[in-house]
Amino acid sequence: MRLSRYLATALVVAAGAIGVPAVASMMAPPSIAILAPATGSTVRGSTIPLRVAIHNYRLECTNMGKTNVPMREGHYHVMVDGMDMAHLVGPFCSPSVQLSGRGLAAGRHTITVVLATDAHAMASMPTSVTFNYQPVGTKPLPAPIRNGKPTVAVLSPRDGATVAKHFTLALNVRNFHLSCGLEGKRDIAGWGHIHVMVQQDGETSAAPATPLLAMMKTPMGMKAGKMMMMKTGMSRSTLMSMLGMAIPGMVGMPCTNRIPIDLSSWHNGPATIIVMLANNDHMPTMGAAPVVLHVNIR
Repeated sequence: MRLSRYLATALVVAAGAIGVPAVASMMAPPSIAILAPATGSTVRGSTIPLRVAIHNYRLECTNMGKTNVPMREGHYHVMVDGMDMAHLVGPFCSPSVQLSGRGLAAGRHTITVVLATDAHAMASMPTSVTFNYQPVGTKPLPAPIRNGKPTVAVLSPRDGATVAKHFTLALNVRNFHLSCGLEGKRDIAGWGHIHVMVQQDGETSAAPATPLLAMMKTPMGMKAGKMMMMKTGMSRSTLMSMLGMAIPGMVGMPCTNRIPIDLSSWHNGPATIIVMLANNDHMPTMGAAPVVLHVNIR
């Protein structure tokens, strides 16, 4: 694993709600376990059924992207055959999901899950299972498509518009094919998905909570930190920096031209919406300019 890729994980999978101060610090830390697929099991379908168990954490997507939110709630991220953003699938708010097997070769594969705060900061230690994949009827990865420069434009709402707290973001995407089934797979020219971010003063302006840093001072945290440093080759200072990062404002990674936006928990007033094309590894698509949209939420 390249260190640059591992550090990029911090943009979507960074630090969060373990070992919070005061009363919360005496509670058991949030954790996530994989119930299915079982370690060593064989999966044969075109999709991979994933089922997780969540402890001391509430799954919810309503506040996704916000920093001014209660502790011990959020979503989880999935990574297939890696521990970095390049292999990321999600975010998910349901304990049972179907992962696309498109492009996965027959043989051994590893799924890793980790809890994440609403600001996409790591809220638990990751956990993994390795299974045997013997696909029946899966599609191979698509061929690269180079029809021209990829672009994205927002058809509605218009810049400066007043929007309700539930509205649809309508896009015009050209020379770029959207596919959620390719998220976390290798990059293919002309393929990817959308990143949507919302910025609003008072909702995304607070510093994201990163209490995993506090946990790193405990015996359990120091042991976990040493293990991560040993596996990745990171120095302690690099690891601590990674655990302190998050990505406020990210409300979704959709794969359609019409995207339902739920800002029901955001306050009324001005907000900025950023829409950008992203490759399968979640890096911005080269040469595709993001769209910045100013709206007034009512």
